[in-house]
Amino acid sequence: MSSGQEVLVAASTLLELTEDCFRRLGLSADDASTVADVLIDANLRGISSHGFQRVPTYAQRVRLGLAGGSDQMSVVASFGSLCQLNAGRGLGPTAAVKAMDKAVSLAGEFGVGLVALGGSTHFGPAGYYARRAASRGLIGMVMTNAPKTMAPYGASERFLGTDPLAIAIPLVRHDHFVLDIATSVVARGKIIQAAQVGEPIPLGLAIDSQGRPTTDAEAALSGSVLPFAGPKGSGLALAIGMLSSVLANADFDDELASMYEDFDRPQNVGQLFLAIDPWRICDRDASLERCDAVIDRLGGLARAEGYETVQYPGEPEAALADERRLKGVPINTAELAAFADMCVEYGFDDLAAVVRPLIEQEDIGL
Repeated sequence: MSSGQEVLVAASTLLELTEDCFRRLGLSADDASTVADVLIDANLRGISSHGFQRVPTYAQRVRLGLAGGSDQMSVVASFGSLCQLNAGRGLGPTAAVKAMDKAVSLAGEFGVGLVALGGSTHFGPAGYYARRAASRGLIGMVMTNAPKTMAPYGASERFLGTDPLAIAIPLVRHDHFVLDIATSVVARGKIIQAAQVGEPIPLGLAIDSQGRPTTDAEAALSGSVLPFAGPKGSGLALAIGMLSSVLANADFDDELASMYEDFDRPQNVGQLFLAIDPWRICDRDASLERCDAVIDRLGGLARAEGYETVQYPGEPEAALADERRLKGVPINTAELAAFADMCVEYGFDDLAAVVRPLIEQEDIGL
């Protein structure tokens, strides 16, 4: 089966494969489960660039001793509602879940909790952690810096990461509001996916190593992605990069080791987790009803030509996750093959044997 085809795989199968892989690499059962949940949740919600395809790279860094579980996390400093943690090279998902839970705990005590996490790695979709706060009835905000892959506005070379921002607001009658955006026109992971399956990318997403616009995914990966809205996305990325690196005592974007290219040193990514308990100053029931009412009014607006619905951030992702839990998750066969090849290399032949038949399924034509 050629690259670029997609097949349906049960979410439970992807979870089991991913969790088993990381347990065999030495992570605790809890940490392996966390990594699997974060990555496959991304696939469920249509953020496949941050999902299962990341497993081989995460695994390689663990195998080389450049990343691991959360057992080496430590408190660096704390003051009231503020806390700085160090992940101790823990894989981003394992450390980030604990960091957000700490922010939630601080919010329970002080009304607001801010946790800065240094010594971390790529943690998947930022929205996962913001949504974790919303599921506890709190407002969540998450941001992270990332290795340089983006040219700032006016530049032709990399300096900034695609530093994302996520904001989650709890709702009652609707799925939680979850805004999760990269500061680039598109997440670099989508370009990686396009390169992996040999597909072109739309013009305007990236420039090549000479600073020229390109539709070639491989050339884009050698060059730079572009910030959304020009100076706005560029400025937001710079702000996130500075706050994440300074408050977490982490490397700035242009100092960070690349997850895909630098296997001679660990990453030192900086991440911020903010949890707010708004019910300290607002009536909970009345405020939640007002938020739901806003969503109701939004959904009732007249549709623009070509649109069937007016949706809010988090709504399409939640609906897609429900659908994919029932019908299966579309996975590119190239990603499955990469996972199987990794398993063979690491001696996990039984896992590879599970994956090989999945690759031979009928293409679902996506």
